[in-house]
Amino acid sequence: MKTQYELLICDISGEHKLVAKFVSDTPFMPLAVGERFDDHGWDRLDGVGVIASAQNPIRYLVFAVKHCVFEQDGRIIYQYCVDLQPFSGPRSPAWGNHDPF
Repeated sequence: MKTQYELLICDISGEHKLVAKFVSDTPFMPLAVGERFDDHGWDRLDGVGVIASAQNPIRYLVFAVKHCVFEQDGRIIYQYCVDLQPFSGPRSPAWGNHDPF
């Protein structure tokens, strides 16, 4: 049976809503609460389109993660759900505290 991996990104500021979905045949990298997670140009699911870029990223912190596994249409679906909260603090000194591009 084929496995499909889905990364579901939820923005918890304002309305808690799904804003992006990525699908892969291989697992996504694990995340931990408190890690930085930047939007460098996702196509938003709510019809807003792309609102960030590599030159002007929207920065988040991982607030929570959840895993869901179920069978659908002859496939195993592994969903990795990530709740993000906006982050406006300084860039990490590990990145030179400046924009990467």
